[in-house]
Amino acid sequence: MWVLWTMLACEPKEELEGCTMEAKYSVNLTLTDADGNPLENAEVSYTVDGVEGQSVVDSWEAGTYAVGIEEAGDFEITVFAEVPFEDDPCCWMIGDTVISVTVEADECHVIPVSISEELGWSTMCADAETAECG
Repeated sequence: MWVLWTMLACEPKEELEGCTMEAKYSVNLTLTDADGNPLENAEVSYTVDGVEGQSVVDSWEAGTYAVGIEEAGDFEITVFAEVPFEDDPCCWMIGDTVISVTVEADECHVIPVSISEELGWSTMCADAETAECG
């Protein structure tokens, strides 16, 4: 009897019809700098339902960030970026934002959410006399 139960418990579960093995990103995020150019090298982190996200944030194209893999729930995405001034090595534009979005799922995958977000920007400068800026 135990052997039969073990065999039944180990049988593969029936695959849902129409589902694929493809993993989908939960949130596709597009970010731009203060001039509207794609934002590279932003620091992006997230939580889902108050718990730190389970996967890394991927970015293959400037300004585009893929957040969460097959994670559903209430996301809080935190973005931080520093963009140096080209003509002043002692100053940076600092951008940040927090995004709240809910990602749902069907019986197969998450239903991806696409967001374009503008960061709040400010300027930070180091004291040129006391800092090495160049």
